[in-house]
Amino acid sequence: MTRTKRMTAAVLTLVLLLNFAGCGAKNALFDRMSGAGKFAAKSLTIYEEKGSFAAEPKTVRDAKQAEEIFGALKDVTLGEVVKTDDKYTRYIFAFADASGSKMSFTLREDGCVVLGGKTYDALGTDTVFEAAGIDPDEETAESKTEASSEASNAQTEPEVTPEPEVTVTPEPTAEPTPEATYTLVDYDGGVFTMQLPQGWQIMTGGEYAGYSIRAWDPNDPDVQIFYYGELGPYFKSAEAKAQYQSMSTSNDPLTYLPVLEDPTLAGCLNAMDDYQDAYDGIMPQSFAFAKIQNMTVLSETPITTPLASYAVSEASILASLTSETGAACTGMFEGSILDAGGYEINGVDVTPSRGASNIFGILAPEGKFEAVAPILIQSLTSFTFTDEYIQEAIRQGNMQAENAAEVSRRNNEMMERVVNDFCEYIRQ
Repeated sequence: MTRTKRMTAAVLTLVLLLNFAGCGAKNALFDRMSGAGKFAAKSLTIYEEKGSFAAEPKTVRDAKQAEEIFGALKDVTLGEVVKTDDKYTRYIFAFADASGSKMSFTLREDGCVVLGGKTYDALGTDTVFEAAGIDPDEETAESKTEASSEASNAQTEPEVTPEPEVTVTPEPTAEPTPEATYTLVDYDGGVFTMQLPQGWQIMTGGEYAGYSIRAWDPNDPDVQIFYYGELGPYFKSAEAKAQYQSMSTSNDPLTYLPVLEDPTLAGCLNAMDDYQDAYDGIMPQSFAFAKIQNMTVLSETPITTPLASYAVSEASILASLTSETGAACTGMFEGSILDAGGYEINGVDVTPSRGASNIFGILAPEGKFEAVAPILIQSLTSFTFTDEYIQEAIRQGNMQAENAAEVSRRNNEMMERVVNDFCEYIRQ
């Protein structure tokens, strides 16, 4: 291997490790939310939702009160995962800091916390409700609205003399399509903007070229979208990882890196469980990647992106899979698999220089996918980094800053390609 190739591999490994080092995740809520410890809340909007019902948002503009409520969240700790149940009212606390960056937390009326598509038993949420002036035991806005409507109907509805009973065959009516339930609204994530289905939850992690998002429908977590800026670095084989571990010191974080033997997008997605385990063991902040199981590629289309000169594989794929809830789902994905070269010892390439970049995905249950895919594509491809964030990445000397800019530039092209792929799938 030439000296240039060694340097290239070392540089890529160093860049990817900047976002892939630290300690394990903890049970405190703030340890599961990237950047929560440094966030300075200045204002707050509280949303109350139950099923399809949404109350009028409550805005807290008093910075001191917003800080008090945010501070109460610091003491919340997460317990076991519990059953997701739509019968409970959810309170979404959406905080903003002085710069306009936002961070949100979702608490259920029974004191549980909803995070990353899962619901956790939790301690300390009663203090949050108290600081916000919310009594979860009180009659909810939805109940008051229903009671008021029923009372109004009872008072104003005139008595009607029964007509002779007549059997009428109803006209067939079209079932409401799932996409009609999703209305896109502008979402400002501070360093990015996008159009997000109203009422959805979103999680972010990483920074600059390694920035990642995942958003989902809290009423049907199997409907979701994601973008992962960078994944990796990976070893290229289990043998390479074992040999590296035998040579390394006990404190070497590289020994915990995952393995990606199949350098394809499908191989990367099929190995996400191992990647999640490695991420949880190394990163100081939590990020829940979409869980993909039993994936079978239905069709695959090669693509070419500006990363092609570094890529060993680039593709757009349509696949069937099983979600975390066990549902049969369909997904569309796109991304690049990169490799900066390697260095062999005893005939084994031990360099963890393999990685994945710009991974986009949309998922939905099989019965919903065709109906919701167009609006999910529209939402995901609206994701755009702000010019200020791209310039900040460049000023910070981020070696992959141009990747963040490229995400924003290529979304229109991707939109056209993915829509064409989707239309082709529908015609099959």
